[in-house]
Amino acid sequence: MSVERQTEPEKQAAFEQWPDGVSFGVLRDLIGYALRRAQIAIYRDFFASVGADGITPPLFAALVLIAENPDINQSRLGEILGVNRAAAKALVDRLTAPKLVERQASPSDRRANTIRLTPEGQARLGDLIRQVQAHDARVARRLAPEDLSLLRDLLGRF
Repeated sequence: MSVERQTEPEKQAAFEQWPDGVSFGVLRDLIGYALRRAQIAIYRDFFASVGADGITPPLFAALVLIAENPDINQSRLGEILGVNRAAAKALVDRLTAPKLVERQASPSDRRANTIRLTPEGQARLGDLIRQVQAHDARVARRLAPEDLSLLRDLLGRF
């Protein structure tokens, strides 16, 4: 009998999507509830894989967007992420504290800040991308490539 080695994220207690012996009633029919249960499973693996340094999925997304859009306006970053101005400011604050990003006054609007990665942020993002890609492959391992493509298409319709 062979013993399959588990990675660190897999060693944690598994999250059961739909545990036996539990009646979910109408919840089983609600797409939003199914998406939320899937999100919980995915976030658990993310935090076990990547979250040791305090990086969350929204912080990772913000880092990628800032890297891909240098000098993005803080308000625009919030709009893209689907969060309000206060939440966008809090996200950027959490990235400026460890010196991953820096704010600069916008040359076109003194009331606004633009954001860009610092050299430390650029170096850290490369490592994070590799970790998140490994996490993503792990959580999607039960889906065939055509299923993943369909899932991305369906989620994009929301």
